[in-house]
Amino acid sequence: MTALVIRALADESEFALFDSITTLPTSGVGQRMRPFRELAAEGEYRPEWVWIAQRDERVVARAAFSAPHRAEHPWGLDYLDFDTVENGAALLKTAYAALVTPDYHSPIGPRPEYNLLLPPDWRGRPDAFAEANARIQAAEKAGLTFHVERLNLRWIPEYGLPPRSTRLAFTPVTDEQVLLDLMVHIVTGSLDAGDQADLRSMSPKEVAAHLMAMVGDMPGGRDRWRLAYDAEGELVGMVMPTRNDRSATTGYIGVDHRHRGHGYAYDLLAEAMHIFAAEGEPLIIDNTDVGNHPMAATFERIGYRVTGRRILMV
Repeated sequence: MTALVIRALADESEFALFDSITTLPTSGVGQRMRPFRELAAEGEYRPEWVWIAQRDERVVARAAFSAPHRAEHPWGLDYLDFDTVENGAALLKTAYAALVTPDYHSPIGPRPEYNLLLPPDWRGRPDAFAEANARIQAAEKAGLTFHVERLNLRWIPEYGLPPRSTRLAFTPVTDEQVLLDLMVHIVTGSLDAGDQADLRSMSPKEVAAHLMAMVGDMPGGRDRWRLAYDAEGELVGMVMPTRNDRSATTGYIGVDHRHRGHGYAYDLLAEAMHIFAAEGEPLIIDNTDVGNHPMAATFERIGYRVTGRRILMV
């Protein structure tokens, strides 16, 4: 058997090689909403971030890393397909070693995280479970570990706009120090797996500052950010409506841990939805951790629908 040849693509003309693999999942595992070529044309995938493994000139494994078009380094791994787990793992090991150089930097983490896209019911379907499990095994053999499973969520105007809150008053963020101080209380006891992981290596203030910077750097800017006050004038929460490269999204939402238990997350999310609706946004894409039961229930109650699941490996 000839040796496995692993390499990044030389240029955009080799995108056809990436598409030539024949061992693709049939259950919806790894399926993105838009075609690879379309996203590559927008700069999300670059040839040097797209990797293939060949044997006898046939592509037996492929991986594609992505980032917003302005990023210097890839943030995540979106595609991972192969004929055998061993070939997939070998491809990932080589790609990560080449991409994560001493100058690597991403606001997401120290290495690109693997976004394994899944159908909503993947655990109950033998075909989807097998195809997902094979990719998890390949990623683990390459040194990645499970981080969290998330719900992919979608809202469109046809689902119905919830009523605006009558118990909270919202104001734009004019003093980011006020927002930072509030977010310190929000991340304390947060159920978000990313927040929990960050708190193991950073102080609450550092985590809050990191979140503000990350959401603030998104294409949507900071003009939509809102602070929420209750009837007594107490600052109880905040929401950061914004945009990524493709759609409207709730960049971050949170309730001061001293004011939890009143269902304020619903009011905050409804406010963000009204802001987007007033701007004529046709679609809002959000996500939340499967384990964050209160927030998952809020999205469901307010009218979002689950379009899939996503396992993050880091």
